[in-house]
Amino acid sequence: MTDWIEPCAREAGTVYSSEQVEHGRKLVARDDLLTSEKQRTRLEIGDFLLDVAPMGNDESSDGSRGLIAAFAREIGITAEMAREYRCVSSRCDGALRQALAESDVTVSYSVVREAALGFSLPKDVRDAENALPKEDRELRRRARWEILLGMLQEPDRRRVTAQEFRAAIGARPIPNSPSAMTPEKIVEQLDRPDVRSAVMASVMEPAFLVEALAADPMVELKVRDSLAQAAKVVTPTEDSSAPRETDDRLVLQFRRRVNLLHGLVEMHPEQVINIADEHMLNDLESACEGVTHWARRLHSARTSGQAGVR
Repeated sequence: MTDWIEPCAREAGTVYSSEQVEHGRKLVARDDLLTSEKQRTRLEIGDFLLDVAPMGNDESSDGSRGLIAAFAREIGITAEMAREYRCVSSRCDGALRQALAESDVTVSYSVVREAALGFSLPKDVRDAENALPKEDRELRRRARWEILLGMLQEPDRRRVTAQEFRAAIGARPIPNSPSAMTPEKIVEQLDRPDVRSAVMASVMEPAFLVEALAADPMVELKVRDSLAQAAKVVTPTEDSSAPRETDDRLVLQFRRRVNLLHGLVEMHPEQVINIADEHMLNDLESACEGVTHWARRLHSARTSGQAGVR
């Protein structure tokens, strides 16, 4: 085991190991890849940071700010993110996590952060809360958690959005976030991943789909027609000798695989190494060699017009 002691932390005798760094990097890589599990993953990262640098009795960094900053650099996140995850985890106890896990209502990390920190409350409100005695601060946080737990019990509730929860606790919208944008601004910013993700989450919400289909029974047919048009990459001519064997579903499935391939090659090599074991890395290199050969065959088939090449 290789231990590294950050110079500014040597006097305190605080140590983290290479194994801890490796585990932290894997958690951060999982957070990057599994976007639907950010709440659970970030709480795990926070718990892990609490193991590396436990909270002091006064909830301050207790002389460990340098250690947290050094460890954050090692695992690939900012010191600010590390302090946030650590603080949120310390204020989300086992009973609260169990309530979130057992509920059928989707709750994002942003909502949990709001309940734990009052992240979007006006600055004067946050400053006043932080100046309170510890018992009074805990009462304020408990009140926010009670609001969230109450929302989980609402009939037909499927999701608690950050926008809804901020409104419930009297917080401000995050500037330039999807929840704070006008419809016109959302359309302009659809190339932003966070905006596109927020739009898709709203569109796929069952309550929204039920309402849309109930308002216009033709919506489903319109959506299917739009998908069919988007899936058409080549319009066959009437004298085409090759029969069209694919349908829209097959084209869409192929598009998903192409998107997965794009997502894979966009990953940084170090991120891949942190996730995969030696056997998987060998398989990946072998697959890449096969893709290179396949790409040459595909290019050759396209340039020669042989659509039926196998």
